[in-house]
Amino acid sequence: MRQDCPYIQSLKKAGYRLTQARLTVLDVLESEHGHITSADVLEKVERINPAIGRASVFRTLELFTQLGFIRPTYINTSLTPTYVMMHGGHHHHVICTECNRFFEFDDCGLEVISRNLQRELDVQISGHLLEFYGVCADCRGPDLAEQSS
Repeated sequence: MRQDCPYIQSLKKAGYRLTQARLTVLDVLESEHGHITSADVLEKVERINPAIGRASVFRTLELFTQLGFIRPTYINTSLTPTYVMMHGGHHHHVICTECNRFFEFDDCGLEVISRNLQRELDVQISGHLLEFYGVCADCRGPDLAEQSS
């Protein structure tokens, strides 16, 4: 793990120690590009370092959520959230409601809305998670995909 990693810098700046559990969970999240369930995090952390307990993993996920590093999302529409990394304070998906495949995109166009909300509501916005739901071209099939073009 690089010491210049923005998440490590944020932990230090907020006064948190760089524990083995925190660094290992961060490594797992980054290696999965931030799309991972808590059960998968537990499994991967156990493989890397069996000495790190379940409670430490869940406390770390909670801390990372509070700090805005990750956000829970329900990509697979299950009760278990999938955690996504909030690179730069935001994350965007289009999720297929048939196959649960997700497509990421960068430009959400929410900068103006964000500034307006900050001004109108007198809040400091630190990030956002944007999800759209629909049916992908593969699930629609060739006939329906042509009609929507």
